[in-house]
Amino acid sequence: MAAIWNPSFVPLVLAIAFFLGLVWHQNILKINLEDKFQRCAAAALKIKKEPVKEEKELPVISALQSKINNIFHNIEKHIPTVRLTSFNRSTSARNSKAFISNPRAQYCIGEDLVVQLDMYDYINKRKTYGGDFIRSRLFSQELGASVSGKVEDLNNGSYFVHFPLYWEGNVQVSSMLFHPSEGISALWRSRHSSLGVLGFQGKFENFTQNAVTECHFKLNTTKEVCEYLDPDDEEAFYCIKPSDLPCDSLTDMKAVNLFSSYLTKEEAKLFQRSNIAVEIPKNFKVINVENCKKYNDTAKPKCETGMTSPFPSGYFYKNIWNPVYCNMTLYTTKEHFIKCLQRKKLFLIGDSTLRQFIMHFTEGVKILDYFGNHEKGWSSWPRTRLALSMEKDIFVLYKRHGFPLECSAFYYFKEDMYTSRQIDLQGGGKDTIIVITMGQHFRQFPLQLYIRRALNIRRAIERLFLRSPDTKVIIKTENTREMTAPVERIGDFHGYTQYLVLREVFQGINVGFVDAWDMSVSSATANVHPPGYTLQGIMSLTFTFACY
Repeated sequence: MAAIWNPSFVPLVLAIAFFLGLVWHQNILKINLEDKFQRCAAAALKIKKEPVKEEKELPVISALQSKINNIFHNIEKHIPTVRLTSFNRSTSARNSKAFISNPRAQYCIGEDLVVQLDMYDYINKRKTYGGDFIRSRLFSQELGASVSGKVEDLNNGSYFVHFPLYWEGNVQVSSMLFHPSEGISALWRSRHSSLGVLGFQGKFENFTQNAVTECHFKLNTTKEVCEYLDPDDEEAFYCIKPSDLPCDSLTDMKAVNLFSSYLTKEEAKLFQRSNIAVEIPKNFKVINVENCKKYNDTAKPKCETGMTSPFPSGYFYKNIWNPVYCNMTLYTTKEHFIKCLQRKKLFLIGDSTLRQFIMHFTEGVKILDYFGNHEKGWSSWPRTRLALSMEKDIFVLYKRHGFPLECSAFYYFKEDMYTSRQIDLQGGGKDTIIVITMGQHFRQFPLQLYIRRALNIRRAIERLFLRSPDTKVIIKTENTREMTAPVERIGDFHGYTQYLVLREVFQGINVGFVDAWDMSVSSATANVHPPGYTLQGIMSLTFTFACY
């Protein structure tokens, strides 16, 4: 039977289809919305469960601090890291052996003599690592001749010591073990276990009020402190603030021995006087050096600022220092110094080893007189000294290098100024000579402090040369000192690491480099104020640089 289509149903069918479509779309929309909402919620929950970790900001290291760190690490990588387990397992000089590694029938000027050192401990067992602090020299006592040996550490308990042969005649070798590697490791650890083994007291004065408080590079205290900051050089020290006096009333300062030690009892035995600077036995005695006519001693230029100083940098012959890289003028008489210094201004910035210079001018050759009523000799050595010759038009000023200074009596602190700041005050010029030294007073503090000071001095010299390139600047290294000096506080190993710092810091700059360390090792001078021909060599090279 055929279906009957009634056109009147069309509107109804369309209405139903529209309604069903609308419902279907609403469900899809709902599902989509629910799905999206669930996804967002899940994502939010996931974020809560696994929060993003914030990266901590690393401290900003200044360019200066970065240089300090680099130089410190360059020195530190040569320091042994051995621990003393027993005194008998440390290096014994008396059990060690020295012999010629390249023996031959004839030794000639211009060649090298190489001595090998094999090190043993106190139970006569061969050492298998290096790091010992050894000083060697080649000398002819009757000729007044000597030269330092260059020690090469083979890092296996043996060393090569290289001696250049500069003169004809009989020569002897001296190799001394100053400290075993176990002692060097202990000294390095001790030096960097605190902010220093020397303390300070500051005196504050204001009219009738005064007070004395503790001062140092850092203070472990809950009390209010005064900060004395040089932001440009990143230098600072602190004093506990007196309760009723302002910080700028600090007038005087003195050093205080803290009597602190960071060595174990077993380590301390290594530094008894009988165990310091002990000669290493050798199986040879005197060596004869001949002039084989093969050595061509080429002409050397006159010593000038900017020259690179090798090691060894020279040798003594007839008690006269002979630099190996340049010709030095000998300064022995008052006429020599007058010729150099006339119409000049000489600024000596440093410690008492530079005060020797002004003492030599006023109390030695007597070409100058102190301005004012100054004590002679070593009394009141930290004070500023001015010496003049109105007739010869010579001006010489000595000032200390500034905090820290080892002085057991209060000295006037208001005139203290870092060496870099003293340089910044100078206009300079071709008639200005500046001689700088530092070292002895820094041995009692971590090496980073010394590196910072040396770099700041270099930066100040660079600024000086920008405004006055004709200024003569001379850097004098520190020298060796007495064998009886307290090793942990001010021993020569600390001085040697500072010497290495100066050699690195003052490369590639137009200064004269006076290697007082090399001179005092070569001449076997064990005196913080080197006398005689050692001082003469130091002063002669200084003023050759100043007046070439």
